[in-house]
Order: sequence, then C-alpha cells, then structure tokens
Amino acid sequence: MILSFVGTIIGSVWMLSLFGITLPDLFTSIFKVHRIFQLNGFVTLMIMGVGYMIIPRMRNRLTPSNTLAKASYVFVLISIGVDLAGAILYSDYSKIATVLRLIGVSIFSGLVFYMLRIVPKLLRESDYFIAISLSTLIASQTVSLFDLQQNLLIQKQMWLFFPILMIFAIQYKTLPSFLGFLRAKRKLLFTSISLAIISGILAITSAVIPTQSVDIAFNLSMLSMVVSFVLSLYIYGGFDNTQILKLITGEKKKRYHMIILYTRIAYGFLLTALILGTTHAVNLTNFALYDLTIHYTAIGFIGITIMLYLPLMIPPILEKSIRFLDFNHIPLVLILSALGIRTIGDVILSSQLHDSGMIIFGVSGFFVLTGMFLFVRMIHRAMKNTNSELSIV
Repeated sequence: MILSFVGTIIGSVWMLSLFGITLPDLFTSIFKVHRIFQLNGFVTLMIMGVGYMIIPRMRNRLTPSNTLAKASYVFVLISIGVDLAGAILYSDYSKIATVLRLIGVSIFSGLVFYMLRIVPKLLRESDYFIAISLSTLIASQTVSLFDLQQNLLIQKQMWLFFPILMIFAIQYKTLPSFLGFLRAKRKLLFTSISLAIISGILAITSAVIPTQSVDIAFNLSMLSMVVSFVLSLYIYGGFDNTQILKLITGEKKKRYHMIILYTRIAYGFLLTALILGTTHAVNLTNFALYDLTIHYTAIGFIGITIMLYLPLMIPPILEKSIRFLDFNHIPLVLILSALGIRTIGDVILSSQLHDSGMIIFGVSGFFVLTGMFLFVRMIHRAMKNTNSELSIV
C-alpha cells in the first residue's frame, strides 16, 4: 500500500507534466519508476500476500517455509530499490533489478506450486488459473531480461495477466458463496481456462515474434477469456436472487450489494480495457488507447477488486471485524471520477489540441490518491465496532 501511494503520487505529477508543467530533470528521471512501484511493487506484492494467505487456507495447510516466503518479499523489494537508485543516479540497473525480482517471484511461485500438489476438497479449477498466472509471471520477468522489440502495451498487459488470473482464481473460490452458493457453469469455466492458456502462449509469442496479427489475437483471446469467466460465474446476473435479498438484512445485505456493485464495475473496466487494447493493436499510434488500456485494467479492474476484497480479508488476518454499514461509496466515486477525467485528458493529449487551460484534466491521479486515503480511513473507522457479523450468508 505504501508503494502504491508513492507510485500514485509520481504518476499524478507525471500526468501534469504531460500537460506542459515544467519540472526539474530529477522528476523526469523518476517518472519511470511509477510503473515499477505500481506493477512490480503494489500489484505483485499485494497478490503475493494474498496468495500466501489464501492458498494455504484452501488446503488447510501452513506455508511450507516462512523463511523462503520472507526471502521472496526481500528480493522483490530490493529489486524496486535498485530500479529507484538507477532513476536517481541516471543509470540503467534494470537488468540487475529484473534478475532480483525474478528470483523473488520464482521463490513465491515455487512455494505455491508446492502447495498446489495438495488436492483441495472443493473447486479445484481455481488451481488452473493460479498455475497459468504464476507461469505468466515468471515468463514476463524472464522476457524482460532480453532486448526484444515487443509491443510496449502487450508487455504491460503480460505483466497484468498475472494479477488478473490470480483474481479469477480467488473469485472462483469465493463469488459462488458470496452470491448465494451458485454453482459455476463448468463448460464456460473450462473455456475460460483454455483461453487463458492460449492468451499466455500468444503473449510469449508476441515477445519473440512481434507482429500485429499476434497482438490482435492476444487481445481477442483475453477478451473472450474474460467474457467466458464472467458468464460462468453469473457476474452480470442470470439468476434469481430475490429470495436471498428477502432473507438478508442490515450488515449482510449491505455487504451483498457491495460485492455485486464493485464486481460488476470492475469487470466492466476490464472488458472495456481489452476492447481498447484490441483497437490499439490495430492502430499503434494512439496514446489514449495505450494509456487507458493500462489504467482501466490496473485501476478500474485490479484496484476496485482490491477495494472489495481488502475488507473481506482483513477479519481473518487481523482477527478484527469490519462493519459494512459504516461504509460509503465516496472512495469508489472518486476512483470512477479519476478514470473519467483521465479518459478526457488522454483524448485531449492524443488530439494535440491541449493548452494551459486544459491542465485540469491532468489531475486524475490526485483523485485516485484522495480515494485511496478515504478508503483506508473508512476501513479503520469501520473496524472500531467489533459487533459486525463475519459471515455473508
């Protein structure tokens, strides 16, 4: 979370600079660590933390080695420090940082793969998403070691593929019970898993043989994968929940509505991002398509999903209850406003018609910062009441 706040501040200032704000050279050099802090810092470490917590619980086992788990964090953190040092010293230490990061994520992946050998009692299909996710994570870091002429957007999408699939694995385990113990549509689910494998292969192929047709196929495969997954888990409906809504009240009802709202908004952004990514693969010169594909995925899908799952996971982690009746939608509205402002700003930048009066559309990052701060504050305030129900059904 700390890396996310710092990375968001850097990104916010960077967006302002794109609208003509003059900054010292040091700031310009540090802009490149925005991606490092957000993807390799916040997203990777957050998913690693979630993986270390949830995957052993899925099997009622302890993590095989706490020492190795800590080592995986240390290697990733040191890699981020090396990248930051390179930015400050105007030097390229990216290869060293990538090797360190690869060691860290390989340790994490090794521990998780070791745990995956234990067959869970229920919903084993989530293991496929986890395995593909980890394989893509290692592949994306390995590809970064080589000077390949990969499409930059495909490269970033390949990095984002890891958290997307890990989210799929977690939601496959949890959403059926959250929405009323609905059994997933297995044919659509296995279609999604198959498309995930194809997408991973296409992403690696794009790195080795960068061609427009492969880039388009990658985005279309990803889009089909997400559509199949959404339909398999009834994310946009397809079931009658009137009886559920009649039976639940108060805390449970607030949590139920929050899960549905946040999940649907998040997947709306992911689907939109992949449509924009497909369009960008056809027209590689448009900045708005490039930037919005990344941020709709990172903020719109991953960010909002994390906002949903953090309060759901905190009770078992901290042994504290969270009262959802104390929640409000102000942080979510700020995040959505930020993405709306960013969309307008990107279109203006792409049109090259901006002037000093348009700088207001460069402040989207500060909306995200405010939303993050208020969300964390809201969780802390909601934890003060210890009488919240911990079960959704």
